[in-house]
Amino acid sequence: MGSFFKPLKNRLMAACVLSMILIAVLFLRFVDLRPEVSPDFFFGSNDPELAQSTAIHELFPSDEFLIISVAGREIFSPRYYDRLSSFSGDIEKIVGISRVISVATGPEDVRAARDSPFWQPLLISEDNRATLVIAFVDTNSPQSMIEEVEAAAALFDDGEAFHVRLSGMPYIVEQIRRSLTHDLQIFSAASLVIFAAILLIVFRSPVIALGACASGITAIFLTLLILEGLDQSIGILTANLAIIVFVLVQSQAIYLTANWRQVRDLGEVAAVRQAVSQTFRASFWCMVTTLLGFAALLNVAAEPLRQLGAGGIVGAIAALICCYLLYPVFLLFAVRRVDKKVTTKNSDTNARLGFVRYGSALCLILIAAASLPGLARLNTDPSLLTYFEKDGDLYEGLAFVDQNGGSSPLKLVVRLKDGGRLDTEIGYEAMWNLHNELLAEENVGTIISLPALLAEANSHPLAFLLPWREIVSLLSLGINDNVADNFLNEDRDQTLFLLRMKETGREEPRNAVMQRLQEVVNAVGFEVTLTGGVYMLQGRLSDLVARSLLTGTSMLLLLFGLIAWLVSRNWRMALAMTLTAALIPVTVLGGAGWFDVPVDIISAPAVSVCFGIAVDALIHLALALRRGGYPKKGLGAIARAMREQSVGIITSSGIIAIGFLIFSISAFPPTARFGGEIVIGALFAGAATLTLFPVLTRVFIPASRTA
Repeated sequence: MGSFFKPLKNRLMAACVLSMILIAVLFLRFVDLRPEVSPDFFFGSNDPELAQSTAIHELFPSDEFLIISVAGREIFSPRYYDRLSSFSGDIEKIVGISRVISVATGPEDVRAARDSPFWQPLLISEDNRATLVIAFVDTNSPQSMIEEVEAAAALFDDGEAFHVRLSGMPYIVEQIRRSLTHDLQIFSAASLVIFAAILLIVFRSPVIALGACASGITAIFLTLLILEGLDQSIGILTANLAIIVFVLVQSQAIYLTANWRQVRDLGEVAAVRQAVSQTFRASFWCMVTTLLGFAALLNVAAEPLRQLGAGGIVGAIAALICCYLLYPVFLLFAVRRVDKKVTTKNSDTNARLGFVRYGSALCLILIAAASLPGLARLNTDPSLLTYFEKDGDLYEGLAFVDQNGGSSPLKLVVRLKDGGRLDTEIGYEAMWNLHNELLAEENVGTIISLPALLAEANSHPLAFLLPWREIVSLLSLGINDNVADNFLNEDRDQTLFLLRMKETGREEPRNAVMQRLQEVVNAVGFEVTLTGGVYMLQGRLSDLVARSLLTGTSMLLLLFGLIAWLVSRNWRMALAMTLTAALIPVTVLGGAGWFDVPVDIISAPAVSVCFGIAVDALIHLALALRRGGYPKKGLGAIARAMREQSVGIITSSGIIAIGFLIFSISAFPPTARFGGEIVIGALFAGAATLTLFPVLTRVFIPASRTA
């Protein structure tokens, strides 16, 4: 046994394997892979965008709620009412449900609810073919609560006379968490298998395929372990971080392997050492560029983007460490098939290749130019419905609820401009006027407000005996569940309007809709003091996504221009590199705009990944040009650099495209869009590096025609 450790490569392999095992054990012991997704998953608790929502909750305490639609052939029948009563009772018994409101627990019956100004918009669908059950969820409800609600819905649902659909933010959040967990477990694992198979086919070496995959998996474990140590849990974006880190390792491992295969007349240790020396500089600059790209996300207000930024920085460093400390050890045990020396092609062949390269470069420029107008059509404010498959049960339930009263909550806290009290008849009339004006807006579904509640209370036969202030006081008593306190503050000068906004058919940004609603509020003598709810948060998020795409990409291009100059030491070549890289985000985002592909917070980071892929290929090719002596050594330097790096560029782009192609068939549309954008970006990046960049280099830096 001791003789095994005598050769240097055996000792290195033993140390490598022990390091991998140690990192894997620590990962399994300390890292929780369950993504954490909260109802306010767009923002963190300390984000300024969430401050107003928090202030609203402090003024008007309320829990999150499930919206359960129950359709039937005849909702006014006693049979439907009895079944709804049983269903509501079972739901209320579930641990985590604080209370349930339905036509079986609030009004006398379905017809009474239909005739009530308060219950009708809250519990009856617009087509009178379904009623809604509102189930309020405790803040610390167990994760199994949603599963029990689903089980109760399945038990009572018969498909026709009593058809149950689930919606509401707690249910939506749970579905997003499940989708992320599924993709993390299934698609990430499947991608790893596909990467390994392609590496095996391309390099025809089980040792290389094993080493590349083992190094990539170790980098994933190391990244998530460090993030766990930094107390950063897995969120809606870091769930895809694993495959991004794996890709970063594979990209550099492919270039390292390609350079290793071209080393001649050296022993196995010396060959690996030379390949590492030749490749590391380019890989280091690739890591720096990737790191800076992720660092640009750290100042964004949206917490998921900040989490991805921090995770990406850690992942870029971990990928470089694992690629150059672990993977080269496996190359010591691989059989090196040295590529045959390629003779210089004759002038006719070079002319044909030049014609093809110029033609391909022109095609890429035309594609980018055609994509450019699509940037103006980019949808960074997609509907909640776009997060789910159109044929899925959740989409069906969410769409039904949206069409019958709206699905996305918006909270407006308002007060009279003169600061008057609202628990008076004058205040009631003003609030009722505002209620009706807001309800007239096309994007508003239903409104739950104090005037609607007072209108219901006023329908009591003896209500005329009491003034409005006394009715409000009665509704504030514990015996009435402190109903008024959910809509009116202690000083009785601010009130809450809870709007359910429609997502289907919306053609303008949410921020524009909210701006118009504020104008309506001002026009009737009120002013908005606080704004909150998922609708508002998504509107703010769309601005942040759009801004991060613009500023982040612009900053990356500027930084890459500087790095390109440091790499090439020639400003003309740096310009050619930067122009080539700039076409990648233009093509990906412009194509998304033309084909109406939503750019949500989960799929938006795909552009940064695509940019990183383009940067890797350009840096490796530029350094090969410098080593070849371009432009002093003429066009032959370009030919040698292309022969040296083309295998790595084609393999890297192809493997990344095929590996991420599996994400495009995910049942979670944001993940599918994330994968699809990277596939397009990877293919375009590889083609642009091999065709457009050499053409621009020759245009900007004319070379001597002597080899």
